[in-house]
Amino acid sequence: MSTSTTHDFYLGRGPDAEWLGSAHLNSCACNGLDEIEQARSEGGFTTLVDFFLHAAEIDKAGEVTHPGREWPWPWPTSHGTDYVHAFDTGVVWTAIRGDRWSMRAGEYIPPGPEENPLVFPHGRDTCGYTGIDAADTTARRYGPLLGDTHRHDLYQLGLRILADLTGPPGPGAPDALDELRAQLSPHLRYAIAADESAVELEFEVFGYRDGDPAAEATAHALAMLPALYGWTDPSGGPPRFDVRAHIADDNRHTTHPVLADARARAVLTAY
Repeated sequence: MSTSTTHDFYLGRGPDAEWLGSAHLNSCACNGLDEIEQARSEGGFTTLVDFFLHAAEIDKAGEVTHPGREWPWPWPTSHGTDYVHAFDTGVVWTAIRGDRWSMRAGEYIPPGPEENPLVFPHGRDTCGYTGIDAADTTARRYGPLLGDTHRHDLYQLGLRILADLTGPPGPGAPDALDELRAQLSPHLRYAIAADESAVELEFEVFGYRDGDPAAEATAHALAMLPALYGWTDPSGGPPRFDVRAHIADDNRHTTHPVLADARARAVLTAY
């Protein structure tokens, strides 16, 4: 599947870090990132980032925002960005999808007991999402799979989730997606209804017999989707979307005959 990625660049880490620009790159438009990750000085890092942003702009490899311009993302901090690259203490750190600083000079760092939560400067004062009664807040926690789905409407988001759940895993799949798929049987089939008026995705899961105890675990796993592809708001603001999960009974395939065939993995409808 062809995907794009979002990137932010900083000097330093924490609330006082200096933003050096951002890029929304097309798939496979990552030439130069490896060199940036190997920078060993602030000046070298700044020069490489500036060169990378100008090259991506000239090559039309994506949408580029230079420092001094308006913050490009609808999310207010870099927690919603796929990859955040920051030069700090003589080395380049990378945080992937708002999780933690998991890469140092391009090398993976396992999680440790004393890691501090990610803190970024505010790129904007409010959440820029519209049309879904979004609350004005910078306190949100953005899901690790939000990234390149931030422009999707509910129907497009449903299609993306179906592909992520039922398609073959691609190289470099986010850990959060691998963990979700691990909780779902590969033999399951899904009917998803996108209800735009309720801003809700309704999942009906096929493949379990009535009373199967594993069905409850599947419903619980699907209920985590809003936190992965959207946001959670400690102050009680509305989510990006809600999920309802139902386990189909043994005869339910009669209304979705395509799902009677075990080779058919998913179907999406809209109200």
